[in-house]
Order: sequence, then structure tokens, then C-alpha cells
Amino acid sequence: MKNSVWILWIGSLAAAFAGSGWVASLGQGVFWLTLLAHLVEFFVNRPLFEKVGGSMGHHFVQTMIYGLFHWTPLKRSLEEN
Repeated sequence: MKNSVWILWIGSLAAAFAGSGWVASLGQGVFWLTLLAHLVEFFVNRPLFEKVGGSMGHHFVQTMIYGLFHWTPLKRSLEEN
């Protein structure tokens, strides 16, 4: 499931660069919305990442790529302990 996000990233970039007309516009829109959503997810979940520990750079990159598929398991494991 986590790797399905790659389809979104690659698909939106392919549509933006290889598509034309509305397909290219849709690809650009999906790319920028996904980027913005993941950026917001990182800052909203920053306290979680600080509790879990590790490199903040790692958490940033993983959140930018995978979004909720990165932080949801972290939150779940923290709640179990």
C-alpha cells in the first residue's frame, strides 16, 4: 500500500510533462496538491516525530514521499506503548 503513493507521484509528473491540455493541467494540479498535503502533514505531525526520535530529515523525506503511510504506523506504535 505504501508504494501506491509512488504511482500518484510518477503518474502526476508523467501527465504534467507528457500530457497535453487538461491532462497536463490535471497532472500539475495533482502534483502540487499532493506536495502541499504532505508538507502540511509533516508540520502537523512534527511533535509525533520528536517523540518517536530519529532524524527529522528522515521523517521529512518519508512524509513528503509517503504521507500518512509513514506517520500512521509511528503514531499507532507510540499509542500501544
